[in-house]
Amino acid sequence: MNSTAQKQQIHTDQYYIQTIRPFIPKEAFQKKPSSLWYFLIQFSVFISAIALTRYSNNIWIFLLASLLSGNCLPGLVFFAHDLSHGSVMAKSWQRHFLEVLIWAINFIPLTMWIHIHHRTHHPNAATFKDPDRRWLTSEKTLIKWIYTWIFYPQKNKFILRFINPFAYIHFVFYILRNFIAVFISPKSKLYIVPYQVPYTLKEKCSILIETGIIILIQAIIFAAVQCNWLKYLFVSILPILIASVIEVIYVATNHFLNPIKAQNNSVQGTTSVIVPPLFNVIHNNFSYHTEHHLFPTMHPSYYPLVSDLLKRHFPQDYNQLTITEAWRRLWNSQAFD
Repeated sequence: MNSTAQKQQIHTDQYYIQTIRPFIPKEAFQKKPSSLWYFLIQFSVFISAIALTRYSNNIWIFLLASLLSGNCLPGLVFFAHDLSHGSVMAKSWQRHFLEVLIWAINFIPLTMWIHIHHRTHHPNAATFKDPDRRWLTSEKTLIKWIYTWIFYPQKNKFILRFINPFAYIHFVFYILRNFIAVFISPKSKLYIVPYQVPYTLKEKCSILIETGIIILIQAIIFAAVQCNWLKYLFVSILPILIASVIEVIYVATNHFLNPIKAQNNSVQGTTSVIVPPLFNVIHNNFSYHTEHHLFPTMHPSYYPLVSDLLKRHFPQDYNQLTITEAWRRLWNSQAFD
């Protein structure tokens, strides 16, 4: 095989997978219902935070409840993420119930998430058809410039980069912009999604139903804290913003550091980050993002093995940085590619 052909073959996900798959035990791809304990622990913390808020009138208890809930919500998101990919349990009404519930607690309609993440993002990561990519310079418009100026971690001479609070709650507005894009025309000035496959009528109806479920769950939480708006702020709204900080730090470093290419390449097109071991326990190894893109149905406990294999076989392609270094580079980059 000539060197050019070999290079082209290396730059495909299939080549990476075929090379390292023989070194991965088959158990890595088996369903692990025992992971439900992870969900039960995180969900118990979430319910406990609501109970703390309900039976207290102390502002410091409210703040403690917000911190507890805000830190367990990303854990629930990462669990639902793995659940939707099929690494925990097979498709069933129980799985669907958990998916709808967990995504709804996080203000995310399940059908919208599946459409964006599974059907569009995964097959097209870091390409022109990736809904999570940065915009190209040629796509710059006034509303996109304003959006990136406010929410993207980037060079900014007007706002001190590490204390710009809006960049840290970008995940909330990422969900909001995708929700708006479900129901408006791509020609609308409010259409600020880099790429989107059109939603079917069935998907739109499902999203409306799931939005109703989100409203119902929030109404239940509001009632649980005695219909007190201050308590609701601390037990539901503030935790979502705290969760966004954690989610943005992962998602932005996983994807915004990599150049946009014409062809999907999960190894060159994503970045894994190194975090303290405790965070890998709490966040279900979400830091190993390249590994997940190569093997989305693999149980996260095997991602470190995949990381070692990529370092051994493809050190020139594999991107892994400490979270602090990745975040520093992100703040020294441009929002438009």
